[in-house]
Amino acid sequence: MSCHPEPMFTDYSYRNIGMPIDPFLKDWGRMKITNDPTDSLKFKVPSLRNVMLSFPYGHDGRFFSVMSVMEHYRKNMVPDSRTDSLLRNRLPLSNFEIGQLTAFLHTLTDSSFLKNPNFAAPGKGISTTAPVDIHN
Repeated sequence: MSCHPEPMFTDYSYRNIGMPIDPFLKDWGRMKITNDPTDSLKFKVPSLRNVMLSFPYGHDGRFFSVMSVMEHYRKNMVPDSRTDSLLRNRLPLSNFEIGQLTAFLHTLTDSSFLKNPNFAAPGKGISTTAPVDIHN
């Protein structure tokens, strides 16, 4: 899909992916920032790098597995006129294709990045910068 191109596996765009509105969240997507009605229910396209380890999924965390995300695109979308044109007809994925896609997504896991202490949470890794004296 053109929304997840290499090398970062995102196009950094904002898209409406046909998620049902959650009346409790009152989450209108990018429109809340831009005040542009055409941005209603548009959310940033995430990178697929390390996606198999980055759950929960969706802008609001409603999906707890990659399989549930794929089921959304295959069966559970609520497409309307605002839904991205790439997704209005849902994604007709077979179980075999979902298996292939899942296997591919596993290949985007970068174990060396994940184990690199330079990218660890603050206080958990090795500092790569020297202390800075702000008084001189």
